[in-house]
Amino acid sequence: MVLPDNSGSSPHVVIVGAGPVGMATALLLARQNVRSVLLERREQPSCRQSRAVTVQRDILALYDRLGLADEIVNDGASWSLGRTYYGDQEILQLRFPPHGEEIYPPFVNFPQFRIEEMLYDAALATGLVDIRLGRAVGGLEQDDSGVRVTAAGPDGPETYTGAYLVAADGIGSGVRRRLGITFDGWQTKGRFLVADFEADLPFERERRLWFNPPFHPEGIVLMHGVTRKLWRLDWQIPLDADAETLTEPGRVAARIATVIGDHPVRVVRSNTYTFQQCRASAFRSGRVFLVGDAAHVVSPFGARGMNSGMEDAENLAWKLGFVLNGKAGPALLDSYEAERAAAADHNLAVTGASMKFMTPDDESGRQVRDAALAAALADPGQAHRVDCGKLYEPFPYHDSALTAQALLPAPRVRPGAPLPDLRCVDGSRTTTLRAAMAGEVTLLAVPGRNGLVSGLSTELDAIAAPAWVRRSILAPATSGTGVLTVLSDEMWDIYADEQDVVYLVRPDCYVAAVVPLDGTPVDFGALTAQASNAAG
Repeated sequence: MVLPDNSGSSPHVVIVGAGPVGMATALLLARQNVRSVLLERREQPSCRQSRAVTVQRDILALYDRLGLADEIVNDGASWSLGRTYYGDQEILQLRFPPHGEEIYPPFVNFPQFRIEEMLYDAALATGLVDIRLGRAVGGLEQDDSGVRVTAAGPDGPETYTGAYLVAADGIGSGVRRRLGITFDGWQTKGRFLVADFEADLPFERERRLWFNPPFHPEGIVLMHGVTRKLWRLDWQIPLDADAETLTEPGRVAARIATVIGDHPVRVVRSNTYTFQQCRASAFRSGRVFLVGDAAHVVSPFGARGMNSGMEDAENLAWKLGFVLNGKAGPALLDSYEAERAAAADHNLAVTGASMKFMTPDDESGRQVRDAALAAALADPGQAHRVDCGKLYEPFPYHDSALTAQALLPAPRVRPGAPLPDLRCVDGSRTTTLRAAMAGEVTLLAVPGRNGLVSGLSTELDAIAAPAWVRRSILAPATSGTGVLTVLSDEMWDIYADEQDVVYLVRPDCYVAAVVPLDGTPVDFGALTAQASNAAG
């Protein structure tokens, strides 16, 4: 049967998969006033497992834009220090300093299932997302007018139609298989027992990684906090180990005890997994787009899985929204694969190098790794040879077709980079700059170090750009005026140049162009069209 949505017309977008990336896509589309229907095989709104746990600061800023950051920060485990050990000796510390004014911690550990529940509630609250649980997608057709999906529902086959389809159905994506898109890569020698456990521990909230520790001399072990009382342990196991035996609660508790000592422990959940490094050969087929694990899977050391998937969601959602709302032509959608496939390739290269070091494929690789570890133990100056998993940072779009070449020599913020965040006052409310910029193309005018705010408004109004482009002024705290007023002089230095400038900011808070306001003729209409592939 064909199911109409609640408003009596087909949804604009069909999304398959209600993990964090699929639900974030639906919520971000709703922010663009685009309706969607979300189909999920599960019959409950979350995976009920912690799975991915580490949220990087830029992704936390995205959750803040969605109104979800407070619980993650308040209930999660924030950390900014990673310790690495060889045997029982510490050989390396990685500290992640704040970026100017500290708005968000560098990393917060928080269980994936709770993020999914929060996204589920937020998506439903918009009234623009129709979530259908217990729907296993079977058929998929597309033509020039849209997509048609069939799914097995509780009362028989159901059909859903939309303008586009987003496949967020994970590593085993059925949508990807039906499209004939290959998923190429390799499986590493890293297989792990992962256990979440509750315990009151006198340990700092930090990431601890051991190579060949006394309690596991033939492998690696990782431990870090997930929430205030919940901890995560990753324990390397043989590739042929029996998962059912290993995950028996008593055996899991015994392993945990060898790491933490004599502390009462309650094992919450445990499972095994094997590292994979895979990428879809295409992120798009006609009107269908792949996001998250359906498009790319990386080894978990480095926290590049869910974090990069969330950037997929934001990148695609604003582009679909602009096309469906008539702000841009369909050619804009080509940039999704160009930008996010480049990001996936970067993440795969970084995590691939880490996994070849951490879990070598053969004895010669193990010897090279252990020699580097021994060198770092003997000489701290050799610690740079140890690859313990480079942690996630957003991928810049410097080479994107949407990014303009710098029109200002050595700009404070390079085009293609994420907009540096800071706290500011917007009218009477305190917010963050990214929260104020998100969702729209914005011309953000910033006075030079000795410039005046008063003249910027006239200059900004005179810029020729489409009517839907937002115009804002970012002013220093000392100015006492401005649409957006910076609260910190320290953060002002990130933006203030020697002359007045305009930042062209994309809806996903990436900088598309930096333009001096020095009287030189600049075609802002062309720059805006380049940044958004605008329809006019």
